[in-house]
Amino acid sequence: LKELLFATLTSEEFRKIEFKVAYNRSYNIQSDLYESLKQKLGTENVVTSFWRWLGGLDVLPDEVQQEFMRVTLSFDFSTRVGTGDLSDHLAMYRAKTLEGKKILVVSHSQGNFFANAAYTTLYGGANPLPTRSFGIVSVANPASFVGGNGPYTTLFEDGVIAAIRLVTVPGISPPLLPNLTNILSGARTSDWKGHSFIDEYMATGSRSVAKIVPDIVNTMNGLVQPTQVTQSGIITATLTWGVQPDVDLHAFEPNGMHVFYARLQGISGRLDLDDTTGLGPEHYFVPCTTLEAGTYRIGVNYFSGTAPETANVQIAAGTSVRSFSVPLPAARGRAGDTTPAFVADVLVTGDATQGFTFLITGGPLL
Repeated sequence: LKELLFATLTSEEFRKIEFKVAYNRSYNIQSDLYESLKQKLGTENVVTSFWRWLGGLDVLPDEVQQEFMRVTLSFDFSTRVGTGDLSDHLAMYRAKTLEGKKILVVSHSQGNFFANAAYTTLYGGANPLPTRSFGIVSVANPASFVGGNGPYTTLFEDGVIAAIRLVTVPGISPPLLPNLTNILSGARTSDWKGHSFIDEYMATGSRSVAKIVPDIVNTMNGLVQPTQVTQSGIITATLTWGVQPDVDLHAFEPNGMHVFYARLQGISGRLDLDDTTGLGPEHYFVPCTTLEAGTYRIGVNYFSGTAPETANVQIAAGTSVRSFSVPLPAARGRAGDTTPAFVADVLVTGDATQGFTFLITGGPLL
């Protein structure tokens, strides 16, 4: 995507783009189907016929159709969005929105479930985004919709999506219909399943890449630039929590400075968002120009509330991003300011001449 957008956009437009990856665990109905049929029917039958069945080139035998039905009925779409992964994605999206950035997710295969769930949460849950600054461009979509009605591309020859579509399961809507083919396009695609993001959908000269790249540019241009509330930095820590009145973010810098609500400015970083009336977020950042080698320690203090609370902290350092969930049994008030609950350490090594490296590690209570 970087290479394609670099070749498509002006240098000024390209420099504004920041590329990140929202990882999630992989679930694969196609593998479940294949392994089940291989065990049931024998290897030689499955190897020669499986993809011809999916592609509609051979008639699906009754016993195969029954097995497809059994496996697909056990394929619970609701479990295909892990809450831990989704929480990581949402924390990253909200943090970037606070920095005044539009967010465009190019979602492939199961990533579409996560992108759709994120869209629904960001605009339909608590603390919704105020502007349409989050969009989705969908590729090889196994879901029945694209959050925000964004564009999608699904190939007719995509065998994995065909496997999901083969049976209609009561209560589950089928995938969006295929809308494109790379067959006879002249492109050198190399995925025999027709599903790979790079080897099939992004293949040089393919019809799919000729559609997806303009979809990305057009969707990106149609998003609304959110108001910038926080600053970006080489290190950032973003805190959110639940329904209790006040949880505070604390940062201990390598120079010994303690940055929190009573001392917003440190020597190398700053707490540029301190929320005392709502549900967060709070935000600490370190610019490249003031970065120090050593350990940055991030903590939280449950300042006020009447019930147990959970602090969610996402820390980004260099190219690394990690999220932490910290249970907070009871409010500690000002007594917790000197000994906040430990979230993570960011170990910075190197120097400005040779470059810095970053390591984010969690640990016990301070």
